[in-house]
Amino acid sequence: MIRIASLHLYPIKSCRGFAVEKAELDERGLVGDRRWMIVDEDGGFVTQREEPALNRVHVAPGADGWRITAGRELTIRPDDARTLAPVTVWGDPVTARVHDEGSALISEQLGRPVRLVCFGPEAERSAGSAAPSAKVAFADGYPLLVVSRGSLDALNAKLDAPVPMRRFRPNVVIEGVDPYAEDEWDRLRLGTIDARMVKRCDRCSVVTVDDEGRRHKEPLKTLATYRRSGSNVSFGVNVAHGHAGTLRVGDSVTLYS
Repeated sequence: MIRIASLHLYPIKSCRGFAVEKAELDERGLVGDRRWMIVDEDGGFVTQREEPALNRVHVAPGADGWRITAGRELTIRPDDARTLAPVTVWGDPVTARVHDEGSALISEQLGRPVRLVCFGPEAERSAGSAAPSAKVAFADGYPLLVVSRGSLDALNAKLDAPVPMRRFRPNVVIEGVDPYAEDEWDRLRLGTIDARMVKRCDRCSVVTVDDEGRRHKEPLKTLATYRRSGSNVSFGVNVAHGHAGTLRVGDSVTLYS
């Protein structure tokens, strides 16, 4: 049986995420996923590509917001982010809301001034060119990232030290299919949610950052030996969904040609 093995949220782009048993979907992806982002003084987005220490910033559900742990704890709420500021993510301009206390906390962690911003109700952003009608918040390009458990098992069989799935920051992990079967998917149904595979997910140095915020050569070095196409190395797929709804761990997954 093909089914959803796990679901994952990353409230702050490029910070540590967590697994959930159930997740709601709105037009931009999993509700709460990558609705916050860190930007530099010029409004450009900051990720583990240049700041691997962000993987030491833990985010978890709090009583009435997201609880950040980065040396000290702070609960952030969208309503506490009010000042509007122009930011950019992969060249896309977005009007975001600045959270002052969160900005100070992340600045302390990184040792340089940055701002923590929220994707508010006035913000707009379309997905990448392969699915321009889809909506997205601060995710790199598309609403959902899907990886199969078999693909990770196949990769780990080639590594001296296996890596956990969280290195690849998926939203939905699928089990019950052959390694890299997701590469060839066209349309699929996740539980009751109709979706389509948009493109393979090109990987960068973020997958080489461990839980302590240290960068390594693996697993990107090994992936490049058999998952390269031109200058890109892929693992997992970007997916766009057709409507809102609910995903649950254990939901069946149906594939269509």
